[in-house]
Amino acid sequence: MTGAVYEIGCLRALDELLDRELVDLDLYVGISGGAFVASLLAAGVTPREMYEEAVLPSRGSLGAATDALFRWNGGELVQRLGRAPRVLAGALRTSLAGEGRGWSDLAWSMLELLPAGLLTTSGLQEYLERVFRARLGADRFTRLRRELNVVAVDLDSGDAVAFGRRRHREVPISKAVAASTALPGLYRPVRIGGRDYVDGGVRKTAHINLAIQSGARLVICINPIVPYLNDTAKGALDGHLSNRGVNWVLDQVMRIMLHGRMAYGMERYRREHPEVDILLLQPTRDDMRMFAYNIMRTSARRQIAEHGYRTTLALFRAQASRHRRLLAKHGIGLRDPRRAAEHPSPRARGSHLSRVLQSSLDQLESKLAR
Repeated sequence: MTGAVYEIGCLRALDELLDRELVDLDLYVGISGGAFVASLLAAGVTPREMYEEAVLPSRGSLGAATDALFRWNGGELVQRLGRAPRVLAGALRTSLAGEGRGWSDLAWSMLELLPAGLLTTSGLQEYLERVFRARLGADRFTRLRRELNVVAVDLDSGDAVAFGRRRHREVPISKAVAASTALPGLYRPVRIGGRDYVDGGVRKTAHINLAIQSGARLVICINPIVPYLNDTAKGALDGHLSNRGVNWVLDQVMRIMLHGRMAYGMERYRREHPEVDILLLQPTRDDMRMFAYNIMRTSARRQIAEHGYRTTLALFRAQASRHRRLLAKHGIGLRDPRRAAEHPSPRARGSHLSRVLQSSLDQLESKLAR
């Protein structure tokens, strides 16, 4: 979710800079938290609306409570705790028979009592279903004006599946996104058609090949997950990452794995498809902010969203000429990055209907200007 909120900030900056509406691109590909963001764009939810939803507390422009995104998997936890007497008795018998190694075996056996995920994506699915029904009339891929690919990984086979493509268009969009965001261990796998699916990033960090296969010549890729470059010689963190606990170690290891695959994939795409331009937006390696926030707090979401906005703005300001030439090749204009606001100010809050109407008016004005 930290990555998704960062992406929303990046999109909000692009919305200010480009003369092309981001809800009017040709194709959207979403993986993990990016599937959440891409599905909203494909449904016509503007970056401004998403940004205000992320930074404003309780109910935002989409008319749904963000608390639903973090729902405990309590039912399965209670069910598994019911097995405790049997599991404990089996572990004790093994230990007393001399086949185990004491308390370590007992502790290992108790892991059987943990559910398949601490959280469930059911709240996320319900949230998105309401949005899609309000915007599209139904929670269906066939209702989208533009193609959307949502990638999840089949847990039983290890294969990546792109929901929204020909063979997988009948699944509700919300369920496909719930599957793509089901980070193993944290979220329970999502069952679709008798198969269990987990986070789309498990197999590959970015599925740019899906866009290329569909004929894309310009791909805007937002990658929020990069490993932190901890310069211990300069005392950046007052020591090593391991000094801060296991959560920092696991977070950094995950980032190293994902970023390594990402770098390899980008190099391969550019070598095999020189005709395709890839615009990559991501934090810098010394960016501590992406490491330090608890995304479940509204204040943290605001910080991350604003950070995504400012880092994107800084990138375009530093390389304005290069990006202007690249975008011009594909018929997209770039406004002067120096004139963009440092902090995007949310509009005055109004009813859900007035916010939707304002979004439609913004899109109409943009089309008329073009």
